[in-house]
Amino acid sequence: MDKQESEIESAELSIWFFCGILMLAYGLVLIVTGFVEFHNPPANEILLPWLESLHPTLWWGVVLTVFGGFYSIRFFPRRG
Repeated sequence: MDKQESEIESAELSIWFFCGILMLAYGLVLIVTGFVEFHNPPANEILLPWLESLHPTLWWGVVLTVFGGFYSIRFFPRRG
């Protein structure tokens, strides 16, 4: 294996890194949406009435952000 092939192989990225970035992005969008819904609740036909007090959009955004941050940091491509 020559130098050029080793540079190409070291440039490969883990699929889990991209999954982490995607989860992080979706989580941040859901957190913003959850805060908006917290102050302006959606109509009852969109969100079931008994779920309104639990704020599932906000909590799901927090969960996705935490897992996305973990995956992004854990599988961040390192130069070696």
